[in-house]
Amino acid sequence: MGFKVVNTIHLPGVDFGENLLAPLDAELVNVFGRTEDEIISNAADADAVICSGPVQPWTARVLRSLSKCRIIASLGVGYDRIDLDVATECNIAVTNVPDYCIDEVSGMAIALILALGRKLFTIDKAVRENQINFIPPSRKNLSDIVHPVFRMRDQTVGIIGFGKIGTAVALKARGLGMRVIAYDPHVFGSVIRSHGAEPADFDTLLRESDFISINAALNEETRNMIGDEELRQMKSACYLVNTARGEIVDQPALIRALQEGVIAGAGLDVTTDDPMTEDNPLLGMSNVILTGHSGWYSVSSDSDTEFWHKAMAQAVLALKGEWPLYAVNPEAQKKWLEKWGKKPEK
Repeated sequence: MGFKVVNTIHLPGVDFGENLLAPLDAELVNVFGRTEDEIISNAADADAVICSGPVQPWTARVLRSLSKCRIIASLGVGYDRIDLDVATECNIAVTNVPDYCIDEVSGMAIALILALGRKLFTIDKAVRENQINFIPPSRKNLSDIVHPVFRMRDQTVGIIGFGKIGTAVALKARGLGMRVIAYDPHVFGSVIRSHGAEPADFDTLLRESDFISINAALNEETRNMIGDEELRQMKSACYLVNTARGEIVDQPALIRALQEGVIAGAGLDVTTDDPMTEDNPLLGMSNVILTGHSGWYSVSSDSDTEFWHKAMAQAVLALKGEWPLYAVNPEAQKKWLEKWGKKPEK
C-alpha cells in the first residue's frame, strides 16, 4: 500500500516538491485547511502532512485524529500553533525550516531601529506637509520636531532571543557601531560573546537598552513576556521592535505604555490581531511603525524554489523511516524510530 501525503496549504502555481515523491509509492493530495474540521476531514489518514505551523490550528484534537501520520512538516520558521507535546505523544515528528528569511527579518529589525531612532517618518511628514528644510538657521524647527535623536554608536540594542535571526540582528547592529546586549536562557554566554554581543539577564536588558528587538520563538515561556511591569522597567526613550510573534508582547499593555509615554515608540512587524482590526489604537499612533508581517519578504525569499521544497524533503525522509533533519521535538526520536524507523535488512 502506498503513502498518502497531504499538503494542507496548497497554493495554485506553487511547486511544493511533488517530484521528490517520485521514488516512493506516494500520492500527493493538495487542499487548503483553515479550521480543525477542514484539516481532520482531509488529513486523518495521511502518512505525512505539509502545513503552516504558525497559521493553522494543529491542536490536540487534530493531532489525535491523524491515525497513521509520521510527520507534520511546517513551512516557515515558526511552529507555535502545533502542540508539540501531543505530537510527541502520538509519535509524530514535527519539522520547520530554521534557515528561512534570516537576512530578511533581521534586516527588517534593523530598518525599524534606524527609522525609529532617526525619526524618519516624523521628518518625512513634516517635510511633505510644510516643505521644511532643516539647513541652518532653521535648525530650531528640526529640534522641535524630532528631539531627541541620538548617535547610533552611543545606543544600546537589546536582543531577546539569540537564535539565527537574533544573531544576524546582533551582527548588523554591531556593524553600525552600536552596543549589543542579548538575553537568551538557552544560549551559552560564550556563544553570545562570540558574535560581538554581551550576555545580559532579562531585567538588565530591559533597563539598559535604547532599542529592544524581539527575536524569540513563541512558546509558553515567551508568551506575554513583555507586559506592564517589563515596559515600566524600560527607559522612557526606549523603542520596542517586534519581528517575531505578536503574542510575545501583551498588546493592551503596550498600547497603554505608548499612550502614557512610558516608552518612546514601537516598530511592529507582527501584532496579536494579525491582520489588524481597523479599531486597533496602534493604527493612529505616530510613534509606531507597522509593517504588516512583511519582514519575511524579498524577491529572493518569495521565489526560492528550494524553500518550498524543504518541507517535502523532510516528509520524504520520514516516509523512508529516517528521522528528519529539521525535527523540533527531539524527545520523540527514540519511540518514533522504534515505530517508524527503517528496519535493517536481513
